[in-house]
Amino acid sequence: MLLPFELDTQIIHHIIYNQAGSIGKAIIELIMNSVDANAKSIKLKMTREGFSCSDDGLGFASREDVLRYFGRFGTPHIEGDATYGRFRLGRGQIMAHASTTWISNHHQMIVDTKEMGYNYELDEIEEVQPGCHISGKWYEALTESELLSSIQEVRDLIRYTPATVELNGRILTRDPSQEKWDYEDEYAYYRVKVEGAVSIYNQGVLIRHDASHIWGAGGLIVSKKAIGLNVSRTEILRKTCSVWKVIAKQFGQMADDISSKLGDHRKTEARREKSARSLLAGEGDLFKIFNHEEVITILPGSRHVTLSYLLHRVRCEYNKKFCIVENHMDIPKAETMAKAKITMFVHPRTMERFGVYSPAQFLECLEQIAENYLIYCQHKATYVVKNIIEFGPELVNYAALKDAFVERIQIIQEKEHLDHETRRVWTALRWCLQQYAGACLQKRRYKNGRIAYGEHMYSILLGQSNTAEAWTDGENYIAFNVNIVKKLKGDPMKTAAYLFSLLEHEVSHQGDSLDAGHDEAFYQRYHDISLEMSSERQRYMHMWLYKYTSSLENEGKKASGFAWRERLLIDRVGNGREKKGLSRPIEDVSQDPIVLAHVPEQDPVLINSINASLYAAGLCPEEPNWREIVKQSTYSEEQKKYELNQHAEYDEYEIHFQQERERIVQILGITITELNSSRAFGYLLEEEEDVIRELWKEKPWEEDVDTDWFSILNESEDTQEVEQDPREVVDEQYRYLLQPGETVWSLERNAAAAGFYNINNYLQWRAESIQ
Repeated sequence: MLLPFELDTQIIHHIIYNQAGSIGKAIIELIMNSVDANAKSIKLKMTREGFSCSDDGLGFASREDVLRYFGRFGTPHIEGDATYGRFRLGRGQIMAHASTTWISNHHQMIVDTKEMGYNYELDEIEEVQPGCHISGKWYEALTESELLSSIQEVRDLIRYTPATVELNGRILTRDPSQEKWDYEDEYAYYRVKVEGAVSIYNQGVLIRHDASHIWGAGGLIVSKKAIGLNVSRTEILRKTCSVWKVIAKQFGQMADDISSKLGDHRKTEARREKSARSLLAGEGDLFKIFNHEEVITILPGSRHVTLSYLLHRVRCEYNKKFCIVENHMDIPKAETMAKAKITMFVHPRTMERFGVYSPAQFLECLEQIAENYLIYCQHKATYVVKNIIEFGPELVNYAALKDAFVERIQIIQEKEHLDHETRRVWTALRWCLQQYAGACLQKRRYKNGRIAYGEHMYSILLGQSNTAEAWTDGENYIAFNVNIVKKLKGDPMKTAAYLFSLLEHEVSHQGDSLDAGHDEAFYQRYHDISLEMSSERQRYMHMWLYKYTSSLENEGKKASGFAWRERLLIDRVGNGREKKGLSRPIEDVSQDPIVLAHVPEQDPVLINSINASLYAAGLCPEEPNWREIVKQSTYSEEQKKYELNQHAEYDEYEIHFQQERERIVQILGITITELNSSRAFGYLLEEEEDVIRELWKEKPWEEDVDTDWFSILNESEDTQEVEQDPREVVDEQYRYLLQPGETVWSLERNAAAAGFYNINNYLQWRAESIQ
């Protein structure tokens, strides 16, 4: 005996509640239904209390249509009779958020799942209402920020729909045929850009944003024909949809073209991500990607390098060891350690690029890439240096290095750390730096430019530091790192110019610079000094040049080197201009008192006093044995396995919690949003069905407001961040795009609805869409 399959009422619950997303998504479903009904104009109104949606479409023509297409979920559309619809499920989303009244032609349907369950009331009305008019009252009134968030979400998602959509009196939609596109064919409109997500609109409705690494570029696709989607319309059927295959091929070619036009001088983050994923998947020209694509970011300087470069340096310079910085907050300290060449440091952005969350996982990626690369080279008969890829790099624990690394600062004697020639150029320079510092601080000067006697002046000293290039106590001295000063011997002009810039930086602090930050006032002072003192700076540079070269002349040194050539050039230009009756390009400073003055020796009493205070502050510890520390901090096999297992356990924990949430929601017939916002999850977790129902009636969590762990457990990330100022998580360049009332929660929800994982990327896309 043949029997038909039946649908349980819980399936209807699932269609209405578990399919429900945000209010914006639910409204979009109504708009798509209107377009499917051949509507040309749709008028929306949204308030904190409710909404209305009216169209001029066909509506429900008869009672039979209402019973078949409204009262029954899952009735399939006939091929070609709808733009978006497939199984008539989307209208259920709004029923999870509001009690609704539907009026179409002679029929009125009332739905209230809270009061009427999964039933609806159908009545005949005398007055004809063309099209379809839907009004609703939210089950929970919206806050002002929630309303703004929902309105913005609707704006973002329906930008190119074929029907004209008006929301609260403002038209939101655009006609794609009236815009300029990079390419257009019978399948879609295409626009490609160097970076960013690829926004994909299915016949005018946004369905998703592809991450830039998928294409190696960003852009916009608005399809003319229907793209095959899954039931929830959130994912493209990429393997089976013939329309999408044509669109993807065309856009892929355009993305490759724009990437190739950039050449090797500019490689975007999208290109780096795509190359990293290709290495992992074993796709494309692996030899070229491995040796020429910059998929690794290293410190210092956040420099992008190839994987072959990283492995070569790790093997040859760092004894097969490298360290991955996991947290962006650790970058400043890691920069300092990288400058000290303790080991090779990899920027945390590299892990994001390869889609991993721990250093141990990144090491697994390297093993997979090595396997893929060797197989590729063997298949292509391409020569490969195996010891570069097969040596087995070892991972160093960043936390251990961080704990061992402490700031070290000390003032040192010139005679003990500089050779004779370097000391000659430095002695002349520190005298001119001292005078220039007084000029920057507006000290009283004689007519000849020299700082007047009795004026307090900084002492210019030589120091050692593993964190700073220069520093000052704001009162008595400015110290310069000896490693920079030693460069004066090989390239005196460039190094001297850099030291003058460092002095301007330290003077701008107007106090101790060791623990000082760089606020707006500092940058204003630095800006003012660098502009107002530019001519004086050049003059003091010229005086240093004369003082230094004169010292060489006095000892009968041969006239050669950068400094000599610079002075000779200035003299020749000056003499040539004087012969023509013109002034010299820079005044003759050969007889200037600053040039002729004897430079006093360093004050050993001052140096000892400064070092004593630094020792007292704990800033002069002994240099640790980094070779031994790096060796002891290297990951063992047990550590790697433990870290990988920790992440696996965390994933299982998250999956279990999600399953519990879905089970509780199904038992109670509520939404996940209601569960999270009620702080009930900690009480209901892993309880029996009857206990869950009883607790939900009693709501003990509303009385137990002091239990911190329940709050932490039950509140979703969205709830926890509601009170956070959105400016704290939005880059400065995008803050002007924030709208009044928007919160971190609303921004994250809108970003997720629009297919973005990052708020900044979403705001950038929003701005580009409005233009």
